[in-house]
Amino acid sequence: MIDIHSHLIPGVDDGSQSLEESLSLLKQAEEDGITELITTPHFMKNGEFRTKAPELVQRFNELKQAYKGPIKLHLGNELYIHPDLPELLEKDEILTLAESDYILVEFPFQDYNDEYDEILYELSLKYRIIIAHPERYRYVQKDPNFCLRWLNEGYYLQANQNSLFKKATKKVLIPMIEHCFISFVASDAHNKHRPCVLSEAKALLEEEFGNTIAFQLIEENPRKILNNENTFHYQIKKIQNKGRTLSFKIFHRAF
Repeated sequence: MIDIHSHLIPGVDDGSQSLEESLSLLKQAEEDGITELITTPHFMKNGEFRTKAPELVQRFNELKQAYKGPIKLHLGNELYIHPDLPELLEKDEILTLAESDYILVEFPFQDYNDEYDEILYELSLKYRIIIAHPERYRYVQKDPNFCLRWLNEGYYLQANQNSLFKKATKKVLIPMIEHCFISFVASDAHNKHRPCVLSEAKALLEEEFGNTIAFQLIEENPRKILNNENTFHYQIKKIQNKGRTLSFKIFHRAF
């Protein structure tokens, strides 16, 4: 299993606060069966977490040196939406995922500004965009079809594993997976309360959707990020208040 979203660099955001905690989370990930992992510290231009790439690389290398286990570690950022993101990426002050063309973008949880679409469009001219945990946003919980504004532009969606086990998020996330909205499931690990695990989510996905979909969301598609390859979009249909209508027909439009 490959985890593309986690917060394991000590002391740079609201994730791990010590090297010991980071090593403990990595040990947990080992035991869970995770083989590769991208750690994605928050970057918020106008927020609390603003550590830039040179320092993150240094701290990441310290973590890699201290970690003696088998998980292959990669570095990236979770980028809070801001008009300066294209410039900061161009200057290498913030990071793509594992040195690929993919970037992980986060939004406010309560309200969405139409200006964000313009920022995303500018970013999409050079990068492949992944939207972090859309099922946690209030406006998506109110109407999961809000995501069509992103999907129709060719952006990808990444869900959190623990969202599959919480009532408020599961009730929107299951239909999103059914309708091929989601391309990745990741841990978004922060600490012992938000652990670095994927196996329980994998088991639930296998039970609900079959082995093929579970493999795509937790291993096959994440591997495409690490290889900087195209991730295929599936035929996406608007979510209706009906029973399941799974569709796995691929259309070959990749970004």
